[in-house]
Amino acid sequence: MRFNKIVFVRYLPLTKAIYTDLYFEELIKNDFSVEYLDVSALFNLKKTTKSTFDFSGNVNISSYKQLDSYLSINCTENVLFISIMTYDGTVLKLFRHFTKYKVKLGVFARGVFPADSPDVKFQFANFLKIFKFKSVYSFCANRLAVIFKKYGLIKTYDIIFKAGEFGYWGLGLGSDLDIRKAEIVDVNTVDYDQYLRSTVIVEDHKNDNIVFLDQYLPYHPDAINFNIKTVEPIRYYQELNAFFDKLEIIIEKKIIIAAHPKAEQYRSFNPFNGREILFNQSNKLVKCSSLVLTHASTAVCFPICYQKPIILISSNQINETLPHFNLMAKAIEKTCDAKLIDIDADDQIVIPSSINEVKYRDYKYNYLTSTSSEHLLSNNIFINYMKIEASRN
Repeated sequence: MRFNKIVFVRYLPLTKAIYTDLYFEELIKNDFSVEYLDVSALFNLKKTTKSTFDFSGNVNISSYKQLDSYLSINCTENVLFISIMTYDGTVLKLFRHFTKYKVKLGVFARGVFPADSPDVKFQFANFLKIFKFKSVYSFCANRLAVIFKKYGLIKTYDIIFKAGEFGYWGLGLGSDLDIRKAEIVDVNTVDYDQYLRSTVIVEDHKNDNIVFLDQYLPYHPDAINFNIKTVEPIRYYQELNAFFDKLEIIIEKKIIIAAHPKAEQYRSFNPFNGREILFNQSNKLVKCSSLVLTHASTAVCFPICYQKPIILISSNQINETLPHFNLMAKAIEKTCDAKLIDIDADDQIVIPSSINEVKYRDYKYNYLTSTSSEHLLSNNIFINYMKIEASRN
């Protein structure tokens, strides 16, 4: 086999989603040794995510001395480390240790938006606008992270499992260097794999659902983990429900809520004025829908693949609090010819009656899959790659 042990590395505890989306179980069933290196103790982040998933291969690293000890034992040619972190100044020291021990380093590059392409001018303007010590420190650390990678003081990725032509945009700083030097293995996004599995299932529902792909904006755990300011809950749901009320009158159909997988609070209360909330059914709901509503979400994969009309929802609060959401929404609007509605400003709601098939196709191959992987499940591609002996020159 090319590798016999896979070590996943992340600065947050293991979750069931990570265990599932990165094929832990499939690897173990195929006789690979799998460990999860939890380095969260090395970072000063607010962490509310708990390791609720019981996994015997979990390894907690509490110091860089302990990390060095682990790396000195496990850095062999048959061990692949896979980073589940975006490369920037935050992880610079950690990646210096990877470089020191010549770690064989892989990464999954998938789940990006059209707006994820690096824009140095925008970053610098934002830096000047928010001139605080923390911002200055982050800016300097990020610049240092780029310089270190450019001059070989930080190793680039050896293997990139990439979904779509531009999947590497999500790798973080210096991704242009990574993509030029790494071995590329084409895979799909997680949502595209869900879509692929569902194509063999025949649904008897009519295409009459209106689906809102919820993102759990007010309570998303990542906002707490990474100290990100987010929308105020009461105002957010009031404005959203008012828009839904208006839209339901126009379309004469009820809107169904496809809950975000982490939206645990919805199990005890319904902030959507009693509208039906369904968990883990986004793929199926979109497949049986006639119209899809969403913010700037990676779940846009589903309406793209099923060729459903899309309305992107924005508001003054979202634009003020989460300006990057507005950038992403505008990029998606332009890229796939979707309809973007500012629910505070647009008095008249225009319902899209058709899609731009050419742009939908381009979006599919640029951000979701490739011509070589579009009919294959990513877990099979990943496992087969690990099993096949690397060619020797």
